[in-house]
Amino acid sequence: MNVLISIDGLSYKIFERYSQQFTSNGFSYIKKIITTFPSVTFNAHATAITGNNHHKHSVFDNILSRSKTIERIPLYDDHEIICNETLHRQTLFHSLSMNNLKSSSIHWPLTSSNPYINHLVTESSSKKKIQKSESVYEIDRIALHETMQSIESNSYHFIATRFIGYDALSHKYGKDSLEATEHVQILFEYVNQIFNMLEKSRKSYNLLVFSDHGQSDVETFFYPNEVLAQTRWKKHLFEQEIRFITDGSGSLLFYSLLDRQQNREIMDYFNDLNEVNHFYEVEAKSNSQFKPVGILDLKHTVCGEDIFTPEEPKYKELKSLHGYHPNAVDEMNGFMICIGDQIKKGKIIEQGRIENIAPTLANLSKIQHDCNGEEINDIIREFE
Repeated sequence: MNVLISIDGLSYKIFERYSQQFTSNGFSYIKKIITTFPSVTFNAHATAITGNNHHKHSVFDNILSRSKTIERIPLYDDHEIICNETLHRQTLFHSLSMNNLKSSSIHWPLTSSNPYINHLVTESSSKKKIQKSESVYEIDRIALHETMQSIESNSYHFIATRFIGYDALSHKYGKDSLEATEHVQILFEYVNQIFNMLEKSRKSYNLLVFSDHGQSDVETFFYPNEVLAQTRWKKHLFEQEIRFITDGSGSLLFYSLLDRQQNREIMDYFNDLNEVNHFYEVEAKSNSQFKPVGILDLKHTVCGEDIFTPEEPKYKELKSLHGYHPNAVDEMNGFMICIGDQIKKGKIIEQGRIENIAPTLANLSKIQHDCNGEEINDIIREFE
């Protein structure tokens, strides 16, 4: 049995403070997992479970637009539009199913209606059962309960679970806040409960725990659509031919119906602004209807939002965020710890990549999984 646990939003730098409690128990430890850009939940989790980047799986952010109409599409609650067969067939769940191996998925993003998952609990379905205002605590308790039940049933070869509480509390109170760090300790206790259950089962297992991205403190806010409204491109903005979108992040997707030359002029204009780190043109490797033409990467601590008059800011109370390029803002990167029958004990590796998680799990499952990522051979015992 292979168990993959995601702790959403926990930077590798913060995890360093807690790492010894795991390494002293024999866990191997990859200190830094290089995440995706944009460094956001759905992009990172799609990459982790497929082994591909967004040029192939077409999940760029937590929100998208249709490239031909610039219709804004939030992906929260496992949005059905992006949860299609093209995405599902790239996942490790599909490869397991093709080898007659069963899987369980608990609160993993973008799994809605995935036919290759045998036991599926979406975050949206759990939210519907909860009426409490501070529901992130209860959602993570549900995730733990469902994970333990899946392990206890001994019905699944692979279990993927995501804990959301630290990420949500960091956004609200700050990445180093008492509320967020106390929940980290709760989640580590959950990991230990899962580990102890796997140990007591006396059956072969591998447990991998990682974070999809980190967090950064917010200091200033930036509204690029309002900037566009003051430029020679304002007519295109109000006629819905161009628009930046995000849900409060260190990066924004740029959609445009204009030609490439005009897009390049807009990118050059924004590259000269103080709030901008770099405006990346998206390479044309995908024909996805959701593909942006560019990604605007903001400087550290600048939070982007996609409003323009008469819309009002929604994220002024945000304390911490992600989305920045992991090469520019180091604390965007995550970590991974792992232990099990096929995992070397106490191995310390300085760096890995998030797209390498899926092919490594495929190796541990002794199946083939077609993807762009590579196996993390240094943690697997058979390579000793």
